Amino acid sequence: MKDAPIAILPPGATIRNDAGEVLLFSWPDFVATICEGAACFICGRSKREVAFNDEHIVPNWALHAFGLHGKKVTLPNGQRTVYGNYTIPCCEPCNTEMARRFEDDMSALVRAGPGAIHDHVAKGGGFQVFNWMALIFLKLHLKDRRLKMHLDRRLGDDPISAGYIWENMHHLHAVARAFHIGATVQGEATGSLYVFPIDAAPDAFDLLTFTEAQTLYIQLGTTGLIAVFDDAHAATNRVMWIIERITGPLSPFQGRNMAVHYAMANLDLENRPRFYTLISEDRTRVTIGGSVGAAPIFRPYDPALFGDLMSAAFPVLPAVNDLDPEEARARLASGDMNFLLDEQNRFVADHARRSGLVLPPDE
Repeated sequence: MKDAPIAILPPGATIRNDAGEVLLFSWPDFVATICEGAACFICGRSKREVAFNDEHIVPNWALHAFGLHGKKVTLPNGQRTVYGNYTIPCCEPCNTEMARRFEDDMSALVRAGPGAIHDHVAKGGGFQVFNWMALIFLKLHLKDRRLKMHLDRRLGDDPISAGYIWENMHHLHAVARAFHIGATVQGEATGSLYVFPIDAAPDAFDLLTFTEAQTLYIQLGTTGLIAVFDDAHAATNRVMWIIERITGPLSPFQGRNMAVHYAMANLDLENRPRFYTLISEDRTRVTIGGSVGAAPIFRPYDPALFGDLMSAAFPVLPAVNDLDPEEARARLASGDMNFLLDEQNRFVADHARRSGLVLPPDE
C-alpha cells in the first residue's frame, strides 16, 4: 500500500480566503464534505447555498462525440450503468467554469482530428490535459461512494468505495480543483502524461482506471491518453524503454497494456514524492508543490503483480494465437503475456491484425 500524499497544513484547518471560498480542505473535511457528502465536488458548497445541475463523469460533449449516451460503462463491481445517467453533484457555477476552462478546448481538439491533442501537449498544453484527466479520475471514484457494491441487500449495503482510502486522493483533489482558486501547480506536484496514436475508428472510446495506482487511460478515437496523478513523472522513467521501441500507432489492446505498465511503475515506486500546499499570509496566493528524490527508485519487477494488473485490464480475453481462452487467461494472470513487444522486445506493429484480439463491444 502506498503512503498517503502529505500536505502541509495548519493543525486540523480547512483554509478559506476572505470571500469564504475554500483554498484547501483539511483531510477530515475533504472526506466528510467531498467524498462522503452531497456537496459540489469542486467548491464544497451545498444545494442550500447554490443551484446544482450536476456533472457528467464522462463530459457531455464526449458522450455526444462518441455516441455514448445510451451505452453502458462497467463499474468496479461488474455492474453496468448508462453513461448518460452517470453524474455526480456539482453546482452550476463550477460546472460552467469547468466547461470554459477544459471542456471547450478538449472538445475542439477532438474535432480537430488525429494528432491535435498530441500537438496541443507538445506546445505547452500538457497541464490542461492532465488536469482534465484528473477531474475525470476523481469523479469516477467519488461516484463509487454513491453506488452499492451489491444489488442484493442480503450481501450488505457497502458502497463500491468501501475499500478506498480517501486521504490518498486528497492531493489529487487539490490539483484537480486548482483552477477554481487560481492556484499555481508546480511540475513536481503533477504526474506522468503520455499521449499516443491508436489504430482505431474515429468514434472508438475506452476508459480504464487503476485506483490504488492513481492511473487513468482514455481512448478518444485515434488518440490514447495515460495519466498517473501522484508519481511526479517517475512512472515515465520506468516505461521509457518500452516507449523507445514503439514505431507506430498502438492497437486498442496495446493502449490498455501500456496503461498497465504505467500503473505498475507507480505501484513499484519506492521513494514516493511528498506533496504540499503553501498559502500566503493574506490568503491570496496558493502554490501546490512536491518534493522528490534525486532519481526514482523502483522495486524489482514482479510478474505476479503484472499478471494481476493485466487480468484487471482485460476482463474479456478471446483465444490468442494457438491458445484457447482458458490457457490465455492463465498465462495472462501469470504475468507471462503482453501485447506490445515480442519475445525479442520488438514492437508488434501489426498487433491488431496478427492477434485477432478485439475489445468487448459497448452495449
